[in-house]
Amino acid sequence: MQRASSTLGRITRQLSSHATTCGRSAMSMTRILTTSTNNLLLAHSSRSIPQTMVMSAACSFRGYASKKDNKKGGKGGKKSNDDDDEDSGRGKGKGGKSAGGSAPEEMSFDPLDLEKKMGQCLDRLKRDFMTMRAGTANPAILDPVMVKVEGKMVPLRDLAQVAIKDAKNLMVNVNDVELTSAIEKAIREAGLNLNPIADNKAVRVPVPKPTKEFRESLTKQASASTEKAKTIIRKLRQDGMKELKKDLKAGMSEDENYTLEKKAQTLHDKYIKDAEDALKAKTKEILAN
Repeated sequence: MQRASSTLGRITRQLSSHATTCGRSAMSMTRILTTSTNNLLLAHSSRSIPQTMVMSAACSFRGYASKKDNKKGGKGGKKSNDDDDEDSGRGKGKGGKSAGGSAPEEMSFDPLDLEKKMGQCLDRLKRDFMTMRAGTANPAILDPVMVKVEGKMVPLRDLAQVAIKDAKNLMVNVNDVELTSAIEKAIREAGLNLNPIADNKAVRVPVPKPTKEFRESLTKQASASTEKAKTIIRKLRQDGMKELKKDLKAGMSEDENYTLEKKAQTLHDKYIKDAEDALKAKTKEILAN
C-alpha cells in the first residue's frame, strides 16, 4: 500500500509540474491528463496501485484540468469577447463605413451619350437642309407643310405620299380625294414659293428655278440653321465639362478626368466641323441651281 501511495504521489507531482510549465494551454492540459491517466493504468496493471485509487486519482486529474481550462476560458473568453468587440469595431470602422455609408456615386459624364446627342443635332441640321428647295424636285421640301383638317393641323406626310415625277415636278398622291383642295391650298400658303396644281386625285407641284433673291434667302436660312446646331453642340460640350468636374469631386482620378475632357473636346471639334462642311455643301447646291 505504501508503494502504491508513493507511485500515485509521483504521478500527481508530474501532473502538477507539467501543468505549471504549460500554463493555460487547453491542448497541453489534455496531453498531461492523458499521459497521467495512462501512467495510472500501467501502475494498476502492474498491481502497484489498486483500481479504486486509480479511479479516484483520475477524477482528481480531470478536475484539476477543468479548473485550468475554466481559468483559461474565463480570461480567454474575455479575450475572445475583446476580439469580437474589435471585429465589431472594425465593422463600425472601415466595414461599417462601407455598409452604413452611401454607395459610390455613379459617374455623370458619358462620352457615348455625348456623341449620340451631338450626332442627333447634326442629323436634324441635315434634315433641315433637305427641306430647303434648291431648284430640283425633292420630296423633303414639302415636309414642313401642315394641312387644316376638321379644325386641326395635320402634317402633309400623314395625308399623302410625295413622289418625284421628274427633275422639276413633284406628285402628291392624296389618300382621301376630298382633301385634295385643302392640300393644294396648304402647299400654296406654306411660304415655299410653290404653285401646286390639282390633278384629279393628286396634286402636281412644279419646282421652279430659284431666283437670285430666293437663293440668297436660302443661303441665309441654311447659315442660321447651322449656327443654331453649332450652339447646341457647344452647349452639350459645356454640360459635359460640368459633369466631369462633378465626377472629379466624386472620386474620379485626375488622369481619367483629363482623358475624358480631351474626348469631349474632340467630339465637339468633329461635329462643329461636320456642321460647317454640311453648310458649305448646301450653299454650293443652292448657288449652283
